[in-house]
Amino acid sequence: MKNLVTKRYKHMLWKDELYNLAKSTKHTFLLLKYAEVYRFSRNTLRLHIWNKKMLLPVRNLKPILNEMDTDDPFTIIDVESRIFPQIIQLGAFKRRPNLDGRWLKDKERILAHRILPYRGKCKGE
Repeated sequence: MKNLVTKRYKHMLWKDELYNLAKSTKHTFLLLKYAEVYRFSRNTLRLHIWNKKMLLPVRNLKPILNEMDTDDPFTIIDVESRIFPQIIQLGAFKRRPNLDGRWLKDKERILAHRILPYRGKCKGE
């Protein structure tokens, strides 16, 4: 994921607790106002969308490769990585959410993993 994100959006890049154990960039993801985005394969991004109001705008970004409803309070959508800029524009943060804030703790509960700040390098650094 760090190869897709430029320095401008570095504040939206996060890691989960497995990143510290594996020392791999595989567990980095982008946290937007409506979804968690991570690289599923070389040409595919996977979105875990918890905001149901954002499903329609994401569906309008073509092509959608796969869509799955889950028992959890989010929907999983696979998209091509070439529409990455449009995905960011739908819900980019101006600055990083508060690390001890209620919003971030709520997303940890929904996504079922800890969310830790990523402090490594990104594309263009």
